[in-house]
Amino acid sequence: MIESEWSHIEGRRLFSVSVTTPATGDIAQEAERSLAAGVAALIAAGLRPENIVRSRLFTHDRGSRQQASDVRRLRLGGALRGASSSFWDLARLPADSRLRIDLTAMESPPDDKQIVEYAPVIAPPKFVRLGGLVFLSGVTDITPGLGAQIATIRGSIRASLEDAGTDLRAARLVSVFLAREEDPRAALELVAEHFPEAGCPVTLTQVGGYSAPEKRIEIEVTATG
Repeated sequence: MIESEWSHIEGRRLFSVSVTTPATGDIAQEAERSLAAGVAALIAAGLRPENIVRSRLFTHDRGSRQQASDVRRLRLGGALRGASSSFWDLARLPADSRLRIDLTAMESPPDDKQIVEYAPVIAPPKFVRLGGLVFLSGVTDITPGLGAQIATIRGSIRASLEDAGTDLRAARLVSVFLAREEDPRAALELVAEHFPEAGCPVTLTQVGGYSAPEKRIEIEVTATG
């Protein structure tokens, strides 16, 4: 199954595609098929794979999340690298699939793309810049307590935006992924408290979990800069 949509931020056009494929073979093979279908959909829409600015991965459990993430890192490496996040969440998957890949690409000359890594390099890049927009990878924390995690995540996001030459006032979208056991209303209040400068839409969706059970929330930011 393939779903796609066009959107725009600050006049820049973005194309997003979500792909699931039947659960045949092992999880790595399913990830390969879904990634290939997603990239093909981008090309059919007139974008190059190098235009990818963000990818999200959802799998049916924590173990498969790691395996599929390894495949994504291999297949979306180099100039195809985008800001990334990954979760496990059985509730959002069709009955015949074990994973979903979301890819977002931007209509802009891909030669202008800048990929900035964490030091030392880890699975997600710190951020990707293209066409005047900065896309931060999802940020998590393992400090006990939702409020404490959000406070720490804010500090990490602020530092990454500073490295990109921008700040939270330039945020154009804050995307929140919350553990299903947590209260979304309380989480939105905490995000508003800790991100007061971000006068932009905040979206929240709930997921089964992350790379570690201690993590309760993951936050992505898209900003101008």
